[in-house]
Amino acid sequence: MKKIIVTLLICVHLLQAFSANDLKQVQEEGECSQCDLSYADLRGIDLSYADFSDANLSHANLNGTLAHKADFSNADLSGALFKKANLKGANFSNAVLKNVNFVKARIWKANFSNAYINRCNFNESALGSAIFSKNNLTNSTFKGAILYKTIFYKDVIGVPK
Repeated sequence: MKKIIVTLLICVHLLQAFSANDLKQVQEEGECSQCDLSYADLRGIDLSYADFSDANLSHANLNGTLAHKADFSNADLSGALFKKANLKGANFSNAVLKNVNFVKARIWKANFSNAYINRCNFNESALGSAIFSKNNLTNSTFKGAILYKTIFYKDVIGVPK
């Protein structure tokens, strides 16, 4: 019985996993708009200027990734890992950012306008000159984060102090 349950759990996880073709496209072209990269391991890859708009990157591991000016607009990044990632100028507008780990990430000049942000960890990250508009940051943490010249428009709820 125990083996059957383990096998079922593995099968369910594999059904939710990313598309091998989409991963190959990222590795060869460095981008993949509207792709399914859920649960993909993209650690340390240079994704600068990549287009991930409308992509599913839920639970993807992007720790240590270089993604200057990458476009994550309208993407699902739920549960994604961006620890120590370099995301200078990245676009997260209209993205789903639920339980995302941005610990020690460099996110200078990023755009978070109208992104759904819930329980994100921005601790010790560098968010200088980032833009937040139409967000609710109440359940997210910013302990030790650099917020130099970060713009929090009046429509943002739960602005970090």
